[in-house]
Amino acid sequence: MAKDKFPSILIVLAMALLSACHADVSRPTPDASKSTAPGHVEGKLPPLSASPGVGGDKLRTDLASSDIVLADYVPVRRYGDVFTTNGVNRKVIVEYGWDYRRGVVVETVYDENGERLSRIDKPGYTLNFSNEELELAIALAREETSLHERLSASDLNFYAGFAYREAKEPDCSAGSRCVHVIVSAGDGQRHVAHAIVDLMSRRVIHASLDPDRKPDPIPDHS
Repeated sequence: MAKDKFPSILIVLAMALLSACHADVSRPTPDASKSTAPGHVEGKLPPLSASPGVGGDKLRTDLASSDIVLADYVPVRRYGDVFTTNGVNRKVIVEYGWDYRRGVVVETVYDENGERLSRIDKPGYTLNFSNEELELAIALAREETSLHERLSASDLNFYAGFAYREAKEPDCSAGSRCVHVIVSAGDGQRHVAHAIVDLMSRRVIHASLDPDRKPDPIPDHS
């Protein structure tokens, strides 16, 4: 039986974020077909970043998984840098993204005008997640049969993020895109669920990462 390797301090931070963020503000999901892919660049590339985990009003939690179609390649991080070759400094743009066709992190280097210079695979790299990926993880968790009723309540706080990779678990080993989905209720202190979702296979791998931890009881205010 898999044990929860997620550091307790991260769970505390996640719950703190959830308790501070309750509003569910709609955010349009970009057309996946327009996502930047290796070798397809239109002009200069803007910086791109993603935090390890996101909760509160930064994610939509009302989407169906069928409404979220990820591109074959999803860029996650992009930043400017300077490479030195033969004593000559050159401004470049470095991008990291996830290749959903092959299940691997890809590093692409462009010149400052957006022309691709190199592209290499980075197996074993741990990459953060785009908001669209996290919205898909939440949608898949909400649709899981064993979680659906519990995650349909109106006062829930969703938090998704932090890669989960375990060499001893085939479903979350190399080539997977597993991520935590943590759900709390009320002020964010009442535990509801902690699932693991693999975005590569679009499946819930663990409906409850720690089967021994049950949802906290609903307070009786009568």
